[in-house]
Amino acid sequence: MTSTTATNIPPPLEATPAPYYSYWGDPGETPGVDVPTEEATAENTNDDSPMQCDTCTDIDDEEAKKYECAVCFEFMDTPVGCGSCQTRFCRPCLERVANQGGARPKCSHCRAPFTLESIQVDEALQEEMNNCMETVLCPFRGCGKRVPINAIKLHEAQCDHIKMKCKFNEWGCEWIGKKLDLEHHDNHECEFRNEMGRLVNTIREKTLNQTETIARLQGTRVNQMVNTHTRQLLMIRGRNAGNVFDVLAMSYEATCFPGRLAAAKEMWGNMIAHDHPRALVYNVLLVLPLFVCISKCSFWMAIDLSNMAPQHIYRVGLYGMIQHFHVNIVASSAAGLAVFCMVADGGDATHWTEMHVQGTGISYPFMRDIVALGFYVCYFLFVDFMEYWPGIVLLLCTFSFTVTYSSCVASILEKVNGSEEGTLKKTRMWPSVVFALRYTCLFQICWVPFEAVKGVIVLRLVKHLSLKHFKLNFTVEETECFLSVIPPSILVVFGAAVTALDHVAIGNGVVKDWSAAFYAWGTGAATLAFLNVFTHTLFLCGQGTGDAIYFEGTNLRNHSNERLQTYNLLPSQRPVYTGVVTFALALFYMIFMVAV
Repeated sequence: MTSTTATNIPPPLEATPAPYYSYWGDPGETPGVDVPTEEATAENTNDDSPMQCDTCTDIDDEEAKKYECAVCFEFMDTPVGCGSCQTRFCRPCLERVANQGGARPKCSHCRAPFTLESIQVDEALQEEMNNCMETVLCPFRGCGKRVPINAIKLHEAQCDHIKMKCKFNEWGCEWIGKKLDLEHHDNHECEFRNEMGRLVNTIREKTLNQTETIARLQGTRVNQMVNTHTRQLLMIRGRNAGNVFDVLAMSYEATCFPGRLAAAKEMWGNMIAHDHPRALVYNVLLVLPLFVCISKCSFWMAIDLSNMAPQHIYRVGLYGMIQHFHVNIVASSAAGLAVFCMVADGGDATHWTEMHVQGTGISYPFMRDIVALGFYVCYFLFVDFMEYWPGIVLLLCTFSFTVTYSSCVASILEKVNGSEEGTLKKTRMWPSVVFALRYTCLFQICWVPFEAVKGVIVLRLVKHLSLKHFKLNFTVEETECFLSVIPPSILVVFGAAVTALDHVAIGNGVVKDWSAAFYAWGTGAATLAFLNVFTHTLFLCGQGTGDAIYFEGTNLRNHSNERLQTYNLLPSQRPVYTGVVTFALALFYMIFMVAV
């Protein structure tokens, strides 16, 4: 048969070698000799017996081993090594190991890393094989010829006793025989030799033509998909869950286009797919309002300094400057301490690291409490910076925005990612930020600090009693930080000390009578209870808003899918009305806080 160069005609079918025994055969076999069966013993002929030679001897087994490849165990044509050991391989075998080994392929013998460039030809062994006059028996049964080692590959390619499979093997012909019998099988035995063979060739030609047509039609589509995936990978690599702008972009996508986020969530996979990056997103959303507050204080301090004349600064002096900017300085110092503790903590975004006190057996997240107190000082001084009532209003707005918007985004990401609910409360910044917001509101709303302390003592004691009797929860327990570990006995001691101070205050006329003192106890407890209910309400409102946004976006997506099956490839989608309003309110609050 002659092959054709036409691209639309497949090459002709050819017989292929069948699997055969290695040089040394199975254990107990003699190379070059067929193993007789019961049926073939009586019909044994000289054709299958090895040719004997009085002048040639087979190569010694131990000496022949050094010419064998350590992968395929056949005689090598070009001996090569990995560069790290003395074991030798066929060049094709070692190159196949390198190509299949991934980024760091390892040698099959010594397990040392190597590359295609490090493969070295053993010139000495190659020279020895070329000059070797010792012979080896042909591995194909029935041949029996002794061939020099340097010519064994050439002999194998031409030996008439190699086992061949029929060229129609893949189409159903199961014949396997010697190469010398192949022509007789093709012309007289094969069932595909006439009409069946022509039918097979016709089918192959049509199949090739259809494959080329499909490849041409799909070529453009495949290139578009590759380009799209490449762009997505670049976008994914460029997104960071700890970057404020990336978090804001993702929150915008989640609230305004949740259907699109769900359809292409692999584009945001590095921010929402795992617990750590998703918690980092929540942490950024929780801390962002505090960052805006501190930035505002620092900005106005810089403006005041820029408006002061140098002689005025010199006249006032360092102490006067500190006294004038004490709110800004203390707030910035507390924020710096909190940032230092967050960096030094070493834990991931989902929890605080518990530190151990030597000799006491105490294991406790001290950094969490320091950060919570640092946040509290920042918020407290921010209210003073805004001259109380405007500061109280902005603090309540910050409280509402922080808890509600974070809970809303968390709810959407939980639905998109299929994770369990309540992931926001498991993040590292949730207890510290909400603790600071609640207790800043408490101490600012209560004019007298003792009223706030009394409210904490009352609610903590009620908490301990209700656990045993009424099973009621009067606190936001996951945000109580160090207050949750204070035992009731210590609370009673604190209560007695505060009562003693009330007695002194009544005696000095600072407090009118005991009814005013007990009124303060009730006021502080009621204020803190209101703030606890307020926190739960904000969290539930955020969750409900997130659920509504997600299901509205899902309905829009399903409606679009009914009209256009390729919806997932669209660059945009109709925005969700509820989500647009939510994100607009959040954006307005951030701008308002900076501008006021």
